[in-house]
Amino acid sequence: MRNIGIAIIDDESLVRLGIKSSVAWEEYGYEIVGEADNGQTGLEMIREKHPDIVLLDVCMPVMNGIEVLKSLQKLKIQCKVIILSCHDDFCFVKEAMKNGAFDYLRKNEINSANILTVLEEVRHSLCKKQDEGQGGWDSYARHVCLHRLITGSSEPAERQLPVSQLHIREGNLCCIVFAVQNYQKVQARYGEGRPFPLEQSVINLTVEVLHQWTQELEVFLLQENRYVILLSSQNSVSSTQWEEKACSLVHELHTVFQNYLNADTCYGVSSAVSKFSALPEAFEHARYSLHLHYFQPDRFLIKEMRKPDRTMSRPEVKECLGNINICVSQKQYTQIFSRFYAFIQWLQQHHRENLDVMGVQNFFSNMVRFLLLQEGKAPEETVEKLQACETVEEAQRFLEDFQKGLKTGEPALDQKNYLIREAADYIRQNLSRGDISLDEIADHLMISKSYLCRLFKKNLGISVQQYIYHTRIEQAKEYLNDFRLKIYEVAELTGFNSSTHFNIVFKKIMRCTPAEYRNGLKHSEGKVNMNK
Repeated sequence: MRNIGIAIIDDESLVRLGIKSSVAWEEYGYEIVGEADNGQTGLEMIREKHPDIVLLDVCMPVMNGIEVLKSLQKLKIQCKVIILSCHDDFCFVKEAMKNGAFDYLRKNEINSANILTVLEEVRHSLCKKQDEGQGGWDSYARHVCLHRLITGSSEPAERQLPVSQLHIREGNLCCIVFAVQNYQKVQARYGEGRPFPLEQSVINLTVEVLHQWTQELEVFLLQENRYVILLSSQNSVSSTQWEEKACSLVHELHTVFQNYLNADTCYGVSSAVSKFSALPEAFEHARYSLHLHYFQPDRFLIKEMRKPDRTMSRPEVKECLGNINICVSQKQYTQIFSRFYAFIQWLQQHHRENLDVMGVQNFFSNMVRFLLLQEGKAPEETVEKLQACETVEEAQRFLEDFQKGLKTGEPALDQKNYLIREAADYIRQNLSRGDISLDEIADHLMISKSYLCRLFKKNLGISVQQYIYHTRIEQAKEYLNDFRLKIYEVAELTGFNSSTHFNIVFKKIMRCTPAEYRNGLKHSEGKVNMNK
């Protein structure tokens, strides 16, 4: 079953990035299919990508959110739209709802919980529509029910598929999580002309093999290249016997995939549990066991019941990271990678221990992101490729190639604009806060505070603080156009801690007070009306 497609349309790159990184989308059955930075480009993207859900900003250049909604209605494009609003402007929200928006989110309240809450409402709406139309609800409901069983999340009773309709029962339950190794290569050679896509073929083959042994099973795709098998047994066998049975089934699956798909697979297996309520813990252990293939690629089956430790907090790791940070501060690129590889060697020597695989991968990603930002380069594509590495050896080869292409020394002048843009986006996103500091901007960009100050002074001719003030005033001018807002409200919306401070800064930059500026707007508007 395909994931629900989501498109993001917002002119602020940091807002888009924040939304994309706030949720493990595929784990919840969603997929980001596209993004755009203005309404017109967004409308074209919707017509091309056909997303199920659109997260749409109200205020954008070229074409605003209301205009996009009207165009969607005119073109009869069927998708659910969630409006993104900077503040409680209920006039905009009300108009958006009139023009077909499903719901809205305030940008300052965007987090994983709020996003998922709204999306689940949309999902339910889509499911009801599907049920009323083509009758696909049963399949979808089964997938949702299984997902909630392994994650431990709940749903109102009226939306639940009764577990009695599943093919597994309480008693002896076992969870298996598996993946196809060298997935991208396998998918590429799988080719066209097949009756099913690779994912469906994997599921079909798994069910066919396991059905020879038991009918009490569920197999489903959790996310890209992550498959889940749930097995149960009502026979009078011990937990140990059922675990051994599950492992023997894995061995057979491994052989079948080699013979029929010419593909290697790897598996994480849980211990047996007796209740559905224990499945989330079983799933976490199985998933963690699968993660350990990162350090143990020679083992296709791992059954690890210990929870990962806090690898990055170990004294020997902290010492290594401290040495890397010293090299970073001194821009000693060769030494950085030498320390990098020493850390990888340590990991390989300790791979039999219960290491925090995700913590290690995040460290690799963060370091590469930092180095690219130091050079003024966008890190997303490179980091994504690094995260796709399936083993620590593969990650090391990637880092060696990355090192060869990395420049040494100061970032190129023409590439510094990227850092400035990222800083500007961060400032705009947090403008309503009165406490934006140099430290937090520098931390966000993963550069030093002194380098941030030099960057702004050299390229913009002003300090970071001056830039923040100018940005606040530009935003304030837009708000002053809305005569419904009081001046003290405009001050609050733009992050000033008092109307007095707002007046002082506004007058210094604009050579007039906010009240005088607004009176000038009213005067100009009156002249236009008289001329009409």
